[in-house]
Amino acid sequence: MLAAPGCYTGVGDSAGGADGGADAGEGGTAGTAGDAGDAGDGPNADELPAPTTRLYRLTHPQWENTVQDLFYLPEPTGLSADFRTDPSIGGFIFDNNAATLEVDQALWQSYQRAAVQVAEQVTTDPALLAAILPPDGGDPAARAQTLVEELGLRAYRRPLTDAEVGELVALFDAAPPLYEGVDPFTAGVRLLIETILQSPHFLYRVELSSTADGDVIPLGDFEIASRLSYFLWNSMPDDELLDAATDASLGDADVLGEQTLRLLDDVRARAVVEHFHDQVFEVERFGNADPSPAFYPDAPANLGELATEEYKRYIEDVVFVRDGGIADMLTSNETFVNADVARIYGLPGTYGAEFEKATLDPSQRAGILTQLGFLVANATTANPDPIHRGVFVAKRLACMNIAAPPNGVPPLPPSEGRSNRQTVQDHTEQPGSSCVGCHLNIINPFGFPFENYDSVGAWRTEDGTFTVDPAATVLLDDESVPVANAVELAAALAASPSVHSCYMTHWVEFAFGRPSVDQDQAFTTRVGEASQAGGMPVRELLVEIVKSNAFRNRAVEELP
Repeated sequence: MLAAPGCYTGVGDSAGGADGGADAGEGGTAGTAGDAGDAGDGPNADELPAPTTRLYRLTHPQWENTVQDLFYLPEPTGLSADFRTDPSIGGFIFDNNAATLEVDQALWQSYQRAAVQVAEQVTTDPALLAAILPPDGGDPAARAQTLVEELGLRAYRRPLTDAEVGELVALFDAAPPLYEGVDPFTAGVRLLIETILQSPHFLYRVELSSTADGDVIPLGDFEIASRLSYFLWNSMPDDELLDAATDASLGDADVLGEQTLRLLDDVRARAVVEHFHDQVFEVERFGNADPSPAFYPDAPANLGELATEEYKRYIEDVVFVRDGGIADMLTSNETFVNADVARIYGLPGTYGAEFEKATLDPSQRAGILTQLGFLVANATTANPDPIHRGVFVAKRLACMNIAAPPNGVPPLPPSEGRSNRQTVQDHTEQPGSSCVGCHLNIINPFGFPFENYDSVGAWRTEDGTFTVDPAATVLLDDESVPVANAVELAAALAASPSVHSCYMTHWVEFAFGRPSVDQDQAFTTRVGEASQAGGMPVRELLVEIVKSNAFRNRAVEELP
């Protein structure tokens, strides 16, 4: 199977990242971390970090989480809701692209207002204030300096320099005249909080290490601690992780692995893992499900909400309960249903309003691509949408770069006595057309196996008066793979090294907040092949990332 020129540019093309190309609208020192991350002459010495920035501005959720953890707040402040939205870059599927995380005048003013509000909240609540204050030893000056050092360590995610301590203590001492009716010590705390929350050392993850060791600059322990906590918790390091950084123990492979697993056991990691998969599987589109009442009179009015709830429970179960990986996500016939979802799946038995675990027919269902969310998000009001289903699988799961469709492509015409598959084929596979290369060889073969699922995700064997034909031959790992239906397609995807590498590529992009580049390919290929061969759990894949050369070092070349 050969793609037409200009249609398919390969797997994981670095020019556009793992999801590169336009949407087919028609369609201390770091130390050594074992074999997974040996620098220099180690077994994976070719796995080098890519050039990147040294200044990672906190995303808005990271700002919220960090403020909450820094001041032991019972809940997020909600102040980031007033921050201006960060721009996105086409082709990058995540919301943490460092290249877009800038501070303009509007955002800076929001940071200033938020700092004042947080400082007032903390200093007017006796319990919150007591939580951050050191014990009162009778010497206000000594207590103020201790506060500066302890709060500064946690806020900047590193020890303060002597100069920084002196500057902040001076500000603390100068605060009383600025706050009428506030006792002098509390006034100092208030100004200290306002100042810290507006510091670039709080608003950015700043990587100060600058001493090269060959082709890399090893990160200090506090920099590794911040990378780790913001990767897995989307927030600042906790006291235990800061203590490990203080002891310079994060360079030890066993300690780093233990800390990674400890963070993964925390509820905050579950939220991050879910958020990652939300973006990979485009969960925000599940809510757009809009089956026509004329065709689907019994479809639940809240179909999108039901699909989203099923998906979230499924991802949590696969990753954190079953300790599974991408192969499990793509092939398991266990899911979560309530009465409405069970009815769509044709499950016998009695179900209520609450979701519970259920086993689906293995001849009809295998993994997340045969669950409601993906199916209803990629369907028209009346018919399945094999074009968008195929584009999603090819690009998002196999990391195939598909060129954007040409301008002026007409919409899919009415069926007029044809099956849904025939209509799509007649429209997109005409010999000599600008569409045929992508559709005949890539898009349609990945989309047609889902013809067994209608616009609400229910199983079907008939399309009007036609018998559904879900068979296709897909291109995976440069081989033609015949599949009889979506269940066989799911198995083929789960067995594909390139799909496992693609999944790792997404995690690398998410972990580093940048599109995939050539330097990532040795790592993503190695770990992807290991994942395919051994069914590595997601948790183990994340440990591999943390122990990698790219995570523990940065490139000598620096991006602005």
